[in-house]
Amino acid sequence: MVNPIQSVDLETTIAALQQDPTKISSNKAFAIIDAWQQKLEGDDIAEDLGELKEAIQSRDTAAISRILTDLGEDTTGVATDLPADVAAKVQQLGSLLKQVGSRAK
Repeated sequence: MVNPIQSVDLETTIAALQQDPTKISSNKAFAIIDAWQQKLEGDDIAEDLGELKEAIQSRDTAAISRILTDLGEDTTGVATDLPADVAAKVQQLGSLLKQVGSRAK
């Protein structure tokens, strides 16, 4: 069975987080979140992404920070179950989510 994370465009998400996340348009952020939610449907991470979307819409920076940090931790944890080539990118994504979460406070 293919892990859904392997089929999501990791490069696009990583690139978006490497730039100044405050400059990402809501439409782009929601498109990325929606793509992940579809691929991870039924997973706790997908639920967290829904919460992130709501927090962005309401401009709740404390919630955004908390959710991004949690997503980063969860994403990093998932990386251990993936093939090495994908795991490295998922680890990078998890690290970026945690960094962005800590700066969003």
